[in-house]
Amino acid sequence: MKEKIMTSGFISVIGRTNAGKSTLLNNLVKSPIALVSKKINATRKRMDIIVPFEDSDYNSQLIFIDTPGLHESKKLLNEYMLQEAKKAVGDSDLSVFVAVASPKKSEILHYKNFLDQHDKKHIVLLNKIDTLNKNELLECLESYKQYQNKNLGIIPIKARDLDSQTIHSILSLLAKNLPIHPHFYDNDMISTTIMRDIYKEAIREAVFERFSDEIPYESDVKILKITQKPTILCIKAQIIVAKDSQKAMIIGKNGETIKSLGSIARKKCEYLAEQKIFLELIVKTIKGWNTSKDTLKQIGYDFME
Repeated sequence: MKEKIMTSGFISVIGRTNAGKSTLLNNLVKSPIALVSKKINATRKRMDIIVPFEDSDYNSQLIFIDTPGLHESKKLLNEYMLQEAKKAVGDSDLSVFVAVASPKKSEILHYKNFLDQHDKKHIVLLNKIDTLNKNELLECLESYKQYQNKNLGIIPIKARDLDSQTIHSILSLLAKNLPIHPHFYDNDMISTTIMRDIYKEAIREAVFERFSDEIPYESDVKILKITQKPTILCIKAQIIVAKDSQKAMIIGKNGETIKSLGSIARKKCEYLAEQKIFLELIVKTIKGWNTSKDTLKQIGYDFME
């Protein structure tokens, strides 16, 4: 029996907002660890997600870096998100560029901008192919083929419904292009991100699901305390908003809304922790929190100076 080649490395997942990056990663790892929302700019911080892969030739560990979507906003928090995405590309061995499959020329411009800004080995995943008819899909594929000498491969996908063959094709292509290197982590790990940040993202996801309009974008979550007791994990978290009116909306009449939000968030945290959780949520108004670098640092956003 021939010895398998061991490869391991970091893979940045890049694309515009709402391209389907987090959905793709959750389906690859088969666990809802990355924040998924139909609202744009849901992902704010990078998250490293570990996917082991083995076939007849390779025994590999792929460490995917989920990044905020590429966009053009000049707000301070959005600038941090772009900084995170660009840093992830620089830190990675390979990149996965997730594009929305579309015959529109505006979509391929995002890919052209990526090529102009980064000299990184990468593959292209054309997502949401189920939204196109046959002729539109062929036209879309043809427009990307002109860049086939710039990438390692182009794979059409439906991130929300990845079949095993497509998953194998993606992981196999990446595995054989990673450096020959021992695995960095135990393969039973699904993320290098600390649980404090994973719980924070689970609560943020609940906020995105429970509220619409401005609240998801003008709020954030800070984990204040985590205490492991004999039969239950206790988490105290603070939801930060920019206005008193937003605080009132989250709390709701007689506290009913925050009770509902807490139930959604607790179930998400319990799934990830694989144990019972007591979740205490409090709401605090900090005016201008998302325009203050000091406040953002206190919440957990590490700006490069």
